[in-house]
Amino acid sequence: MSELRFEHVSVRYGSGRAALTAVDHVSLTVPSGQVVGLVGESGSGKSTLARAAVGLSPVAEGRVVLEGTDVRRLPRRHRPLQMVFQDPYSSLDPRMTIGQSVAEAMPRAAHGGRRGRRLEVARLLELVNLDPERVDMLPGELSGGQRQRVALARALAGRPEVIIADEITSALDVSVQGALLNVVRGLQRELGLSMLFISHNLAVVRYLSDVIAVMYLGRIVEVGPTLDVLSRPQHPYTRDLLAAASHTRHGLDDPLVSIADAEPADAEPADPHHPPAGCRYHPHCPIGPLVHADRRICVSADPAEGAEQRPHHAACHFTEGGEHLLNREEDRHVRGH
Repeated sequence: MSELRFEHVSVRYGSGRAALTAVDHVSLTVPSGQVVGLVGESGSGKSTLARAAVGLSPVAEGRVVLEGTDVRRLPRRHRPLQMVFQDPYSSLDPRMTIGQSVAEAMPRAAHGGRRGRRLEVARLLELVNLDPERVDMLPGELSGGQRQRVALARALAGRPEVIIADEITSALDVSVQGALLNVVRGLQRELGLSMLFISHNLAVVRYLSDVIAVMYLGRIVEVGPTLDVLSRPQHPYTRDLLAAASHTRHGLDDPLVSIADAEPADAEPADPHHPPAGCRYHPHCPIGPLVHADRRICVSADPAEGAEQRPHHAACHFTEGGEHLLNREEDRHVRGH
């Protein structure tokens, strides 16, 4: 398998005051043979980043690189980068049998004629734990979970080096999600797939991922090994997500962290067209200037600068052991004014 890298990627829509930067200078690596879980609330830019990788969203700045090659230079048909979409009811052509849908994604010269292609379709359906006898059924005859397995088989048919899975369990019943996740984890281990797995469910990401990246308002605010991030989160937004998940019925099994006792003042949701200056999370942050009046640096200085020197590359001025970096940032800020 191959390494996928996002290098300072920005995606913008519109112009003038109506312009929206949905993804803002994001750098992220999906190591070869590993699963990177990308989490964040709705509107954080997760799906836009995924769509940029496969050419469905325009890359305004930066580039997406697969094993050293800009993906925009790869052939559009049968790219070694495949995506499985959120809605299994709209991702398949309702007029094509599932066998036809899977076969359509195969390279034309592969598998030696009609019989070979039919055998390969059967093999792929078995890989995703779907009975090959269903090969002539239409998508409308299948359940949501079965359709999503067909979509996964279709992605594998293109012989991808990397798979991007975008909220593939969110449209399914809870009883079906676990079975699909087991299929995905089994496939990833058996085939050594590199995978970017996008979800708003931290329990799902913990189950599948080697690395977790947390996204907020178009930026990655924390990234690191899964167990390390979940047990020792550095960014207040990550801690808030974990605290929320630990109190939901379908969240994490056990509370992993506790949010600070101090609660931030009520604030309107951030406007993605005009994100806050400094730290984008400061209007909601339980350790920021709403609670600690002396922490004005959160309003004036962007914590993304120097994030690579902090634990988990956290975009926060107040990470564990980050005091020496904070002093340096404050000195630079004072000199700049």
